[in-house]
Formats: sequence, structure tokens, C-alpha cells
Amino acid sequence: MLNKNFKFLFTIYFIVFGIFITTLGAFISYKVHISNINETISHYAQVASYSKLNDYLTPHIEHMNSLTEALANDKILQSYIQTKDTQKSPELNNLFLTIANSEKDIMQIRYIDADGKEIIRVDRDNKQSLPRIIPKEKLQDKSLRDYFISIKNMSTSQIWHSAVNLNIEHGKVDVPYRPTLRVAMPLFKNKKFAGTVIINVLVNKLFASISSPIFNIYIIDKDGYYLLHPDKRYSWNKYTGVKRTLYQDFPDSASDILAGKTDGNGFFAYKMNHILHNSDDAILVLQPKQVIKQSMKNENLMTSAIVAILSILLSIPLAMYAAATPSKLQRKLQDTNTELERFRSIIDKYVVTACTNISGVITSVSAAFCKASGYTHDELINQKMNIIKDPVIEKSFYHNLWETILKGNNWNGEIENRTKEGEIYWLEQTIIPVKDKNDKISYFMSVGTDISAKKKLETLSIMDKLTNVFNRRKIDESLRLEIQRAERYNKKLSLIIVDIDHFKHVNDNFGHQVGDDVLIKVAEILQKSIRKIDILGRFGGEEFLIVCPQTEKEGVLKLAENIRKNIESYKFNTVRDITISLGLTSYQSGDDEDSIIKRSDDALYASKDEGRNKATFL
Repeated sequence: MLNKNFKFLFTIYFIVFGIFITTLGAFISYKVHISNINETISHYAQVASYSKLNDYLTPHIEHMNSLTEALANDKILQSYIQTKDTQKSPELNNLFLTIANSEKDIMQIRYIDADGKEIIRVDRDNKQSLPRIIPKEKLQDKSLRDYFISIKNMSTSQIWHSAVNLNIEHGKVDVPYRPTLRVAMPLFKNKKFAGTVIINVLVNKLFASISSPIFNIYIIDKDGYYLLHPDKRYSWNKYTGVKRTLYQDFPDSASDILAGKTDGNGFFAYKMNHILHNSDDAILVLQPKQVIKQSMKNENLMTSAIVAILSILLSIPLAMYAAATPSKLQRKLQDTNTELERFRSIIDKYVVTACTNISGVITSVSAAFCKASGYTHDELINQKMNIIKDPVIEKSFYHNLWETILKGNNWNGEIENRTKEGEIYWLEQTIIPVKDKNDKISYFMSVGTDISAKKKLETLSIMDKLTNVFNRRKIDESLRLEIQRAERYNKKLSLIIVDIDHFKHVNDNFGHQVGDDVLIKVAEILQKSIRKIDILGRFGGEEFLIVCPQTEKEGVLKLAENIRKNIESYKFNTVRDITISLGLTSYQSGDDEDSIIKRSDDALYASKDEGRNKATFL
């Protein structure tokens, strides 16, 4: 009986002990999971804030900053500011329209002079419409507007951001709402304020993309007004008059958020001053959704209860403890892998990357690389990187590139490439030699950005639109540089002015379209007739200028005669026969642009006086 009593007691003891250990383990596990929920939410908040601020907002705002800076520094606009030459208005219009067409979020681009008068304005009614030039009579005086006064008082050329506000037309908020950010840069002439360029950027789509399945997302200004609210009715309430305060959404935390605290009871806050440099002092606020948090608690409670019941039934009191750590690690590993995969996907889609072995054979490429080059992934793998090489690039360029990276140094620069269809595109690239543990180069990684749009804008600013040769501004600049080089290094230099004989007769008798066709064809023949080192530009009307570096009298006479014969022998459409007169000269010590052009022009008139279709050297 005593033995039975002991057996009974020990049985009760082990049952009670097992229940106690299992219950205690289950309780501890539940508390650990609750703590992990808070840590997990904090981790999610850091990831979400980084994604929203750096993957969405920063690239878009920086892109608009770059467009504004490129416009402010464009040579066409700078030339207009210096000269106030109204004949440049068509070029300015084309420049502003080109930038407006590059981004559908651009609602307005303006150049305002130092007195606050709009000189040029391009408007877009909505994202589906095309931008248009506003007529001169509808341009406005903005000298009393706050933003113009703020920009005018800036002492240096730097990017300026306005507060993000709703577009207001005729004193009323525009409906549907059009939240707008003004990006501007002041312009200076001789260190004096000369006006500003301003781009109005629509940000509703950008803000609308900021959402999360885990958090309610708010953006507030320094006064607690909502720029973004999960309930659209309360967004932009500073301008719409809808009454909603931060204290209604965060009754216990509003003061902490406005005071600059980064996290607290039910919120995570991140300042946006590094993105939006304006008076808003905007703050991104993340509020964990209650349903998500409760769902995570219920899930962990259910897990703990099941583990406890199974442990009691199976008499394995330590089972839950043994399972807690692997479960926690597995969950964190899965979360990490998910985030890594998301970041990998973003990089693959938006960053032009490729890896090659040390022989230059492609081993991997990003989707962005495929999009830029026009080749598919399978078409690029196991091909040499020169599949995208532009054949006109000098061999010395690639020789220097390979010399740099084979020494283990990074290479940075701009590369002109060709797509599968033969079209030119530009990359701003960094090539990195990746080394193994023995410090030997294992492979090369290139990371780049497509800058084709920027290059296209630069090209448009220096080319004659009709003939596709250098325009007057560019050929003048080239001549000036070659004269400086000739004087500094005692180099030879010659100049040719080409004039189409009786060109007015062509326009008068056949029309300006035929005249334009003649100009285009003459430019094409000239381009094919000159050497690679020669520089061709349209000097004005039917005149062309050819700058011939390292060329003396005999050489330029031979070149001119060859050009004259090529034009004379060509049978033009409609007009058939065309001839040219040429004026030639060579650089003389002390020459400047005016003197050498004057001498060439005198030689040209001599050719005309002697019956045209002739080259004369003076």
C-alpha cells in the first residue's frame, strides 16, 4: 500500500510538475513572441521607411532637381540671359518643350526674369495632354509672389523647393486636387540676380504610391497639417478646410511626433528634410495597423496554446522551449530573405548592372541592362561586352579603360553604346574589379545609369535643326578654341567659307522646300568631303563654315577644290545643277575670330566677282 501511495504521489508529482513546466514554458514563449512582435514591427517600419523615402521619393525628387539644374545651366538659356536676343526665342521654346515632354508629372515650366516678369512659360493641363507654349500676352507678373521673393534673395545658384501645396487657380483650389512642388534655381549674370527657372511638379501619383499592408502612412508638415492621410478626405486639409488634427489620430503621441521624437506609443516618425528642402519640414509617420498587430498576437497565442497542449499530452515538458528558438530564427530568416529578394528585384529593374569574367565575357545582366541595350538576357549571356560597343569610339578609350581595371582600380566615366537596333545610347558607368580572398581579380561588375536623355538635350543645343551640322554658336566656339590652340602651340589653321551660288534664285523659282532640300544635301556632301579633324557648321542662310586644323594654304586649296567639284558634279533633285563659291584663308599671328572670318569673307567675294563656282585664297 505504501508503495502504491508513493507511486500515486510520484505520479501526481510528475503530472503536476509536467503541467507546471509546460504552462510556464508556454507563458514564457508567449511573452517572448509578444516582444518579438514589437521588434518585428520596428524592423518592418525601418524597412518600409527606407523603401518609401529612398526607393520612391528620393529618386523622383532628385531627378526633378537634375532637370531644373540642367535647364538653368543650358547654353541656350544662358546665352539668352547674356544677350536678351529675342531671335533665340524659338530655341528657348524648343528647349522648354523638350524638358516638359520628358516627364508627364511636369505641369509647368517657366523662366522669370529679374523683375518678376514671365519670359517663357510652358503649361500642361493634365498628365494626358501635351505641353504648350503660353502666348506672350498671357504671361504674368510674379514679382510679388512669395516664392519669387524667396528665390530672388538667394545668393548662390542652388536648388530651391517650395512647400508642397494644392494648385490654386483664380483664388480657388483646383479640383480634382493637384498637389504641386515647385523646383527652382536662381540665375545670375555678372554675379547679379538675372531671374529664375521654375518647374511645377505634380506629386499626387508619387504620394499615392506610398502605401503599406502593415502600416497606416501619414505625411505631415511642421504644424501637424496632413499632406498625406490614409483617408483621402483628410489629405491637404491645410488648403481644403477639412478639420482634422494629429491629436485625433495620435491622441497619446501627437506632441511627441511634432517635437521630433522618432518612435513611441504606436508610431514611427522619419524626417524628410534631406529630400524636400522646403518650409514644410515634412515628417513621414508610420502607424502599425491594429488588425495586423492583433492578428500576429492571436497567431502566436494559438501557437503557444497548441504547443502547450501537445506537450502536456505527450509528457514532453521541454518541447515548446526547444521549438521556440528555431521558430523565431526561421521567421527572421524568412523575413530577411523576403526583403533581400525585394531589394534585388528593385536593383534588377532600375539599375543597369552587368558582370563579366576577366576576359570581358558577360556572365550576368540586370533587366535594366537588357532594356537599355535592346537585347534579351539570353542574347547577352556568354557574349563579349563589345556586343554593345559603338564602332566609332577610338580604340585608345577602351585601352585606357582596360588598363585601369586590370590594375585593380575602379573606372568611372560616360560610355557611348549601340543598341541591338543600332541606336546610340549613353551610360554613366562605374566598373569595379571584384577580387577573391587571394587578392586576385575574379570578375568585373559594372553599375550604370542611362543618361541618353541628357546627352540628347546637349546635342540639340549645338546642332543646326535643318542641316544636322553644327549651328552658328557651336562653330563660333570651335573656331575660337582652334585659334587659341594655333597661337599657343604654333599650329597651322585654315578656314573655308562656302556660299551656294544663286541660292535666292532657287527659293524664288522653286520654293523654300526645294531650297531646304538643297541646303540639306549640300551639308551632307560637305560632311562627306572633309576630313575627320575638320569642323563643319552652318554659318547662316546658305553659308557654311569649315574650320581646318593643322592645314596650310596648299592643303586647304586642295580640300576646297575637291569640295567644289563634288558639289558641281552632283545632280540635285528639281534644280539639278548647283555650284558654290569658296573663300579661303589661313591663320596669321594676332588673328582673332573676326579678322580671320573677315579675310575669308573677302576671299569669298573675290570668288563671286570672278564669276562664282571658284575657290579664292587670301
